[in-house]
Amino acid sequence: MRQLLSHLFSLSIVFGLCLPNGYAAEETPAEGAALPDETTQSIADLYKVQRTQAGALPMESRLRQQLPMDTTVLTMEVGDERFYALRQEADRADPIGALLLLPDPGIDEGWVEQSAAIRFDLAQKGWLTLVMQPPVPDQPTLPERTLPVMKTIAVGQTSANGEATGDQAPTEPAPASQTADSESPETGAGQPAPTAPRAPFGERFNERINLALEELREPPVEPVTLVAFGRSGPWAADFIANNLQLNLDLVLIDPLPSSAADGPALGTLWPQLSNTRILDIYHDPLPGYPQAGPDARVRRAAARRAEVSGYYQSRMATPFTGWRDEMPWLSRKLRGLLESRILQPMADAKRLENNVQSKAQRELKPGTIN
Repeated sequence: MRQLLSHLFSLSIVFGLCLPNGYAAEETPAEGAALPDETTQSIADLYKVQRTQAGALPMESRLRQQLPMDTTVLTMEVGDERFYALRQEADRADPIGALLLLPDPGIDEGWVEQSAAIRFDLAQKGWLTLVMQPPVPDQPTLPERTLPVMKTIAVGQTSANGEATGDQAPTEPAPASQTADSESPETGAGQPAPTAPRAPFGERFNERINLALEELREPPVEPVTLVAFGRSGPWAADFIANNLQLNLDLVLIDPLPSSAADGPALGTLWPQLSNTRILDIYHDPLPGYPQAGPDARVRRAAARRAEVSGYYQSRMATPFTGWRDEMPWLSRKLRGLLESRILQPMADAKRLENNVQSKAQRELKPGTIN
């Protein structure tokens, strides 16, 4: 009997070794086990998964989901950079004028929220509005002697002799080219492909304004006013000063100094803007910027010394509580100033011109050819 059991055990071992490998693969995987790579790859191909950021949709998709149906999302390209613009048609057949809204370049993806109230409210009152996504600011250039200090701070701990400690190595500041609006391509070895250095911020800012102005000329609308928020103010003023032939008006909302070392300063631009209509709207107090009131007084005094006849400054009576989809006090203030300080002077100048031409026609002698 023992010999029979021994033979049966030996036969079972031999039979098990002779089974094909594919048979064992049909076992049910344990609960919670990861799917094979082939299954994961097929799902990714099926749904065209693009993992630019974990759980993040592309900018265009987010804009179309976030904005109402009557807001047109425009995709624009300048050189190798792609950016977006939001066009809100006026609620009338012939728009009163056009507003090009220039959000603060330091607000990152908050540019939509910062301009939302004016974009929508002024369109309801007859203005064509267009919001331009600002370019990515240049990385600040630091003196070479400060770099070791910045490296030490990045690690978080320092030894007695100033050397970095810990498992993480000191990191260099990211180059400006890696913070562009689009991702940098990779080479076959998995390393980022070398990219050409970006143009300076001012050049990219002006190129985007020129492209946005072309959009506002289809069909042509007058007057065209640049509405600059925060740190866009000096750059917008510099653009107008170098393009006076375009007859653009300017609205400054809580203007801030440019963070770029070579950025323009409003104090040096007033003489060139002596014939430009400028509205300066500011909050005081402005959270995070205690110099809002003193800086506003400096701007007003400098504009008066430069004899900027079209300059007008107004302080918001309501406190600033953040950028929201509805800001009725700001929209009402801006609308009233646009009508009284830009539209009315234009109408008065046109009426005066017509009166002068009519008087000249009446003074012509009989038989005189004009």
